Amino acid sequence: MADPLDPFSGVEEEDARDLAARHQRLVREFSDLSVADVVYEYRTRFHRDPLVARDGAAYYLSVRSHVWEDFADRLETSEAELARLKAVHAEAFRAGVGDPDDHEGEPLVLVEED
Repeated sequence: MADPLDPFSGVEEEDARDLAARHQRLVREFSDLSVADVVYEYRTRFHRDPLVARDGAAYYLSVRSHVWEDFADRLETSEAELARLKAVHAEAFRAGVGDPDDHEGEPLVLVEED
């Protein structure tokens, strides 16, 4: 099984890694949807395809802010925690596929199970 924190290996702060782990667990626990299904839904329902790249089990997406708002509600994060989680995803995106500012939207990295 792919480690959901593989793309976040450059993140050293324990609280930030914990936030990333909580987020990856949440996505993996969506009822009746795999991570690949979530990505497929985003790709077909959004006006703009958010998939920037895929590297093994990791999907690198650039999503609209409402996606992060939904995750924040589901995770019950504070504004500070959400900002840190977004920063962690931006770091992973940058390390995996380049500057997130080169893409329209906010960086999101999802890892599917093998």
